[in-house]
Amino acid sequence: MDARTPLDIDRITRAAVELLDEVGLSGLSTRRLAAKLGVRSPTLYWHVRDKAALLDLVAEAVCADAFDIDASLPWCDQLADGLRQFRALLLAHRDVAELLRERPPTGPHRLGHVETTLRILLGAGFDGPDAAAISRLLTAHVLSSVPPPRPRPDPAELAAMRERMAAYPSLRRVAPEFDRQDPGAVFELGVQVILDGLAARLAQPPPPGPPR
Repeated sequence: MDARTPLDIDRITRAAVELLDEVGLSGLSTRRLAAKLGVRSPTLYWHVRDKAALLDLVAEAVCADAFDIDASLPWCDQLADGLRQFRALLLAHRDVAELLRERPPTGPHRLGHVETTLRILLGAGFDGPDAAAISRLLTAHVLSSVPPPRPRPDPAELAAMRERMAAYPSLRRVAPEFDRQDPGAVFELGVQVILDGLAARLAQPPPPGPPR
């Protein structure tokens, strides 16, 4: 990146997202970002006061795309579409799921995503407490669908695990399936299970009121 380009928030943000993709969340720091930009750390602090502010800046940047949802679709299809678009945002850059778990939504892009989800839920007929809880449930499902990469297990550890599983017949039977799971397919299964449950909950008759 050309150090002669004037330093501003847009340039800082682009460099920070690039750095996230290069070194991951654990390697993202104001010191490294200043080096990438070709400036000294005190110069960077004029624009980004600390590491927390930097993380919030990056979280907003990677969530800049608003959900494009057809409001004429049934509410469950709108939710499914939003969840898929949210997951696509997480997959577009390195360690984004971990970043969003670490930093609460505070900026307009991420708050706009929450607003979209709540609008759909309230429009479907869920009350405020249910809408809030369901929104958190949906967010957790998407974030958990993009786990961090795991190192290849050691063959000796695998052999020891197989020996331990001898006492657990159900686990021993199903264990090979865990290695065959596709994260995208697991995500879609979760979306369907959650939406089926929400539809059933919405169809329940309201609880009886207090006796008069």
